[in-house]
Amino acid sequence: MNKKAKKIVIVTDSVSDLPENLAEKYNIKVVPLYINIGKRSYKENVEIKLEKIYKELESGHTVKTGTPTISDFIKVYNDIKKNEDPDIIYSIHLSGLLSGTINSAIVAGKSIDGIKIKVIDSKKAAISEGFIVLAAAHAAESGASEEEIDILIKKMIDSCCFYASFDNFEHIIKGGRAPFLAKFVKKALVIKPIVTFSSAGKMKLKKFCLNNKSAIKQLHTLISSDIVSSNMGRCAIGIFYGNDIGPAERLKKYIEDDPCIDASEYILTQMTAVMSAHTGPGIWGVAACPVYNDK
Repeated sequence: MNKKAKKIVIVTDSVSDLPENLAEKYNIKVVPLYINIGKRSYKENVEIKLEKIYKELESGHTVKTGTPTISDFIKVYNDIKKNEDPDIIYSIHLSGLLSGTINSAIVAGKSIDGIKIKVIDSKKAAISEGFIVLAAAHAAESGASEEEIDILIKKMIDSCCFYASFDNFEHIIKGGRAPFLAKFVKKALVIKPIVTFSSAGKMKLKKFCLNNKSAIKQLHTLISSDIVSSNMGRCAIGIFYGNDIGPAERLKKYIEDDPCIDASEYILTQMTAVMSAHTGPGIWGVAACPVYNDK
C-alpha cells in the first residue's frame, strides 16, 4: 500500500442499500433519492418510512421517484471539501441506465474547484452497488492508492452478481424499468421472473419460475453457479427483500448450506423505498461480490 496515501472520501446514493452502521463505520456519505406521492416529495430514508410506501402501493396509489438534484450533490461535495479536506472524492452510483442520478453527480462535480471528484457508474443497484461502495471505502481506509482503488472498483463492477425475483411484476412494468416484461403482463400474477443486470447496467430477464418457492431455489442456484464459474473464492453475500423477510431467510439458509459457497459475511437488508416503488413490495434477491483483501 502507498505509505503516503491520499485522503479519500466515498459518496453513494440511497439505492445502494447500505446498512446505516456500515455507512457510518466507513464514513460513506449517502445522497438520498426522492419519493414523490401526489404533489409531495420526500427524501428517501430521511423524510419518509418504507411502510408508508408499501401502504400507498397496496392502496393502488401512484408512487414516483426522483433523482438527487445537482444542488444536492454540490452541497454534499462542498461539505466534504470544507469539513474533511480530502484529496479525492469517489462518488459511486446506481446504473445510469436505471436513473439519472449519476448525471446530477457529474454536473455537480464539474462545479467544484480544488478537489478531484471521480464519478463512477456501478452498473448495478441495491446491495450489489453497496458492495462496490464498501470495497472502495475499505480500500481507502486501508491506505490503498488511487490507482489500486480504480482497479478494485473495476474488478468489483465486473465480478458482482445480482438476481432478483418479484411476487408480482405489474409495478416494475408501470415504472418502465423492465419493458421486456410488458408482453407477459397478463401472466404477472402467475409467473415469477428472475432478472439480472447486463454488463452495461441494463436490467434483463434471466428466466421465469412458476411460483415463489421455485424462484427462491433458482436464485440460490444462479448465484452459486456464478460464484463457482467465476472462481470468486471468498465472497460477501447480500440478500434483500420487500415486505416479507420469510423468503429471504429461506434463501439465506440455502446459501449457508451450500458447500460450494465460501461466504465471509452476509448482509440481510430490506429493499430501499425507491427500488420498492418500482418493483412493488413483493421482491427478493441476492448479490455476491468478492471480498476485498488489503494484503
